[in-house]
Formats: sequence, structure tokens, C-alpha cells
Amino acid sequence: MDANYYYLNNYKNNGYMGISRRAFESVATKAANSVVDVNVKKRGKGVFALANPVAASFRKDGKVDITLEVTISKKAHANFKDICLKIQESVATAVSMMCEAVPFKVNVKVVSVY
Repeated sequence: MDANYYYLNNYKNNGYMGISRRAFESVATKAANSVVDVNVKKRGKGVFALANPVAASFRKDGKVDITLEVTISKKAHANFKDICLKIQESVATAVSMMCEAVPFKVNVKVVSVY
């Protein structure tokens, strides 16, 4: 089995269905960017270009951890906690709609204010 896929059991012994790590990251990015005054951090340049601002990791217990690095507008600086909660809710709704059988956790990290 490939470590870049989350495999679902279909309980029919017909094989496996896998969801790509990139699919989780893409859905989380679009959901976070849909929140007002929030942008997912852009990829760095040069040496830091390998760092991904949205990362999905699969744990051995079957859960998916999604970590987002975001930038928040100065207009909303007083409500960081509320905005982070909105980001988590938006990502949770989007991932739940994509695949309701996958347990996941959403971590939000504010890296800058613009």
C-alpha cells in the first residue's frame, strides 16, 4: 500500500479505495481560502520552496491530521481565535462532504498578519 493514500474499506472484498494526500490538502486549501480575511500561506522561494503550507498526514490509528499555515488580515486581528475556529469549521465541513467515513483533525497555525 502506498503511504500517500488513505485507504477506505468498502466491506465487499472488491479491493480498496484510496484518497490521495494531495486531495485532502487541496480541499483544505480551498475551504480555508473561502473564509473572509484569510489566505493560505504561499510557498516559499529558494531553499524554503519545499515547505508546504498545507499538509495532510496519516496516522497509524487511522486518523488524518491536516495542518494549515495561514495569514490573516489586519482588519480581523482582534478575532484570531474566532477566525481560526471558522477555518477549522470550513475545512471540517469540506472534508466531511468529501468523505464522511474518515476521522480527521484540523490544526491552524497563523504565520503572519497582512
